Amino acid sequence: MGLLVYYGNINRPFYVVLTAIVMTGSVMVSYTRARAENTIPSCKVGFMERPERVVLLIIGALFDRMAPVLWVIAILSNVTVIHRMAFTYQEAKRLEDAQLRAVRAETPAASKHAT
Repeated sequence: MGLLVYYGNINRPFYVVLTAIVMTGSVMVSYTRARAENTIPSCKVGFMERPERVVLLIIGALFDRMAPVLWVIAILSNVTVIHRMAFTYQEAKRLEDAQLRAVRAETPAASKHAT
């Protein structure tokens, strides 16, 4: 929020938007993992998790290079979100296929015992 206020006060609307994209991407990284792990056992894919974002923000603040750091976080956090979504889709499909194979394998055995 501090960066949004700062860039707003120095009349840099482009960086206000960039900071908003970074904030949205950062929230979505955690959200996609939480939602994915409701469907699949684990979703620990992607690079831009909280420790990486914090380290990059510290580096940007220490070396007065916040704009490049925001670009890196904006791009990599959103790539991480897309990666997690694709990974979750693939894993859910794999689990569904495995369940269908298990049901099909059980069906002939059950019909033999019934007769």
